[in-house]
Amino acid sequence: MLSALVFVLLGLTSAMAEPQRVTVVLSETGGSYQAFGDLLRDKLQASGSELSIGHVGDLLRQGDLYIAVGMKAAVELADREAPVLNVFIPKSGHDRLLLESRRRGTSYSAIYLDQPPERQVALLRAVLPHVRKVGVLYSDPPPELPSVRKLLADSGLELNERKLDQRPLNDALESVLEESDVLMVLPDASVYNPGTIRNILLTAYRKQIPLVGISQAYVRAGALCAVYSKPEQIAEQAAAMIRRYAESGRLSAAQYPAEFEVSVNMQVARSLDLRIKDAAMLRAEVRGKP
Repeated sequence: MLSALVFVLLGLTSAMAEPQRVTVVLSETGGSYQAFGDLLRDKLQASGSELSIGHVGDLLRQGDLYIAVGMKAAVELADREAPVLNVFIPKSGHDRLLLESRRRGTSYSAIYLDQPPERQVALLRAVLPHVRKVGVLYSDPPPELPSVRKLLADSGLELNERKLDQRPLNDALESVLEESDVLMVLPDASVYNPGTIRNILLTAYRKQIPLVGISQAYVRAGALCAVYSKPEQIAEQAAAMIRRYAESGRLSAAQYPAEFEVSVNMQVARSLDLRIKDAAMLRAEVRGKP
């Protein structure tokens, strides 16, 4: 009896150790998405996993595990029976797809695009220690909003919220900027997208209101600063989740990025007459926050 049990356990262990077929689906070609796919392939080579990279709309190879990179890919893969790990999508998007698809968390997970609220607020306090009124703009209340409210309140800061509703974006933007010392971006494609971000940055700049962004691209475009994760960091985290899945047959719970970077735009800081620490010092300060 004991020998039979050992045989079964050895068989299960052997099955879990077999190479996986991992299929990465990119929402767009090039950029951070492509960099992530290439880096993930490199990190999984040693484990023997077979990784293929496709794009939204492609005829995909059958996989044991799918990695959806970006929101378009996540939507396309939401109804697949195979396990799916979403990356580079906001928490609100993942939560919506999880609810609509009625998937189980052990077969449907994510590494969010968003940074944890604690990290965002820590950066804001480190860069702008004297501000008192923080503005946020959204189309629908994001899931992290209650945490942001509490974190700001605990720090003695006031949160000014504006929901788009039926009003034009410019009206809501002007309204929130009038009563805020800084505008903090929360991921919301209806508000912040390639068609709107330039106008938002210019309007904030004209009013001398700094904007705290969510990516290095925001900082290059004119945001004062941002906390974000690089493709390499997300690829490392995804590779670790894939290895754990290979061992257990279960995906880890959806999670925020574990590692992060800070970027600052010193030219914008000078234009706003702000003296701020450099990116390395700010990153160390944010990392030291609980």
